[in-house]
Amino acid sequence: MLNKQSEKIVNFYWFLGLAQVVHSMEETYTNLYDYFAVMSEALHNIIHWIPVFGISADWFAILNYLMIALILGSVPSVEKGSGWSFYLMWTWAIVEFLNGIFHLSMWFIKGSYFPGGISGPILFVLSILFIQQLINASNKETAQLSS
Repeated sequence: MLNKQSEKIVNFYWFLGLAQVVHSMEETYTNLYDYFAVMSEALHNIIHWIPVFGISADWFAILNYLMIALILGSVPSVEKGSGWSFYLMWTWAIVEFLNGIFHLSMWFIKGSYFPGGISGPILFVLSILFIQQLINASNKETAQLSS
């Protein structure tokens, strides 16, 4: 059986996955994929080795579904506390943190709404809270090992 802190982390991980579902829906509904060519060209002008690329609505949806499936599909492994689950949780926390920063930055740079701009900041806040929980859990585990 999971202890209280582990259960809280698993629930938060699940909630972060559900927030990603809402975020993907917002991005798809507001056609974020239409911006990829312009964004990649702007990056290419700064960092020349980054290629200019676009993405179709279908591929954008497929990639989002895959990401959601990986997050939510890994919840049982995280619940069991498998060896790699801690790294997986950290990976998703960092991905969602960067995702949130991207959407906040784009809204700031553009000066108006940017696709994913409503749910992106929510992912940012949730990822910070989740990272804090992971750090606390890690610190408690380290303290238990050293005593």
